[in-house]
Amino acid sequence: MHALERRRRILEMLQKDSFVSVEQAQQALKASPATVRRDFADLAEQSLVVRGHGGVHRLDNAPIMGVLPFSRRRVDFPEAKERIARAAAGLLKDGDVVIIDGGTTTVGIANWISPMVRVITNSLPLASALNEPANGRTQLPEVNVTGGYLYPKGEVLLGPQTVLSLREYHAEWAFLGASSVTGDGVMNSNNLVVDTQREMMARANKVAILLDSSKFGKSAMVCVCPLSAIDVIVTDAAPPKPLDLALKDAGVKVIIG
Repeated sequence: MHALERRRRILEMLQKDSFVSVEQAQQALKASPATVRRDFADLAEQSLVVRGHGGVHRLDNAPIMGVLPFSRRRVDFPEAKERIARAAAGLLKDGDVVIIDGGTTTVGIANWISPMVRVITNSLPLASALNEPANGRTQLPEVNVTGGYLYPKGEVLLGPQTVLSLREYHAEWAFLGASSVTGDGVMNSNNLVVDTQREMMARANKVAILLDSSKFGKSAMVCVCPLSAIDVIVTDAAPPKPLDLALKDAGVKVIIG
């Protein structure tokens, strides 16, 4: 198959799926990884795709400053995220104040949270979901939304105004998402997100990281904090042994939903 045909096929694949990995293209095109990467590079140079980690994104679903659109991330591992959200909600007691950051894992807490819990969030989808009855809940929890810059396609408020507004609050818990957790700490992919998360941590007595097990050991651009700065990780499967030992050494409790 010549180069033009391969690249046409890659674009056809992106019409069906918003991301195509090197492995997917290799299998579909019967080409080597090196050939596929050259095709990806050529398509990106023509502004027909956006390069990503391990593949290419369709233009309308490409990451902005390292962050995939909320709608794209929400479809990944939905069952695991729901279990994680339910387990995290179980950490809260009536009367607690909890700060919850924006993300596709944290938004699921809206289905399980007690109406007697008070919420502070920078997530527009979470604030909206908490304003609707869920699982037989008729009373709605109190929701406080930060100010800030509405991040493109992220449906989350970030930036200096978000940080300033968070300084008005104090909470029992901060629930945060993450791009990855490694032995070096909690990682994320965008400085604006990290600045906001660090302020959330500073405003809470205890910190829980909510993430699915696919993110264990992955690399990301920015370190949010060392493992010793968090109290709990809520996930869907046990961490790999080296990371599990590092978490135990740091005094971090792992809850599997």
